[in-house]
Amino acid sequence: MNLKQKLILAFSTIASLPVILVAVLVILNLRGEARDGFIDGSGREIRQVENAMQIFFDGITQNVEYLASHPQLMAVDGSLKQYIGADAAQHPTGELDKRVFDLFAGLAQSHPDYAYVSLGTREGGYSFWPGDEKLASYDPRTRPWYQAAMAQPGRTLRTKAYY
Repeated sequence: MNLKQKLILAFSTIASLPVILVAVLVILNLRGEARDGFIDGSGREIRQVENAMQIFFDGITQNVEYLASHPQLMAVDGSLKQYIGADAAQHPTGELDKRVFDLFAGLAQSHPDYAYVSLGTREGGYSFWPGDEKLASYDPRTRPWYQAAMAQPGRTLRTKAYY
């Protein structure tokens, strides 16, 4: 290699070194900014979803409190149909059961995201929407939602999800 080629190689190396260094720094900086932007944007989206879920559950709480103070449900007595026995499906529902079911059906119609609306009584009576004509051997008093509500009367509670 002659002197001219050595000088060209040396100057090319010296000239390209800062360009490569600046390119590496720019890439690292952009990656950091992109990561920070992603984390910040994701955090904002998660907070929005959390707020939406809180609004949804607050609405449910308000509806439960409304139903709990509704005169029709306040008048529910021991005549509400019980599904405790194995032959419960053979016993007809009474007028009270039909009125409570209609109230629940109206709520469900105006709130299509609701899967169930239930009411259990101290006597073991049970009314629910969407209803099940074959339901038998069911005692609401043994269910977590009933026990939690009876343990803290006057409060609107949410149990853990279950089926």
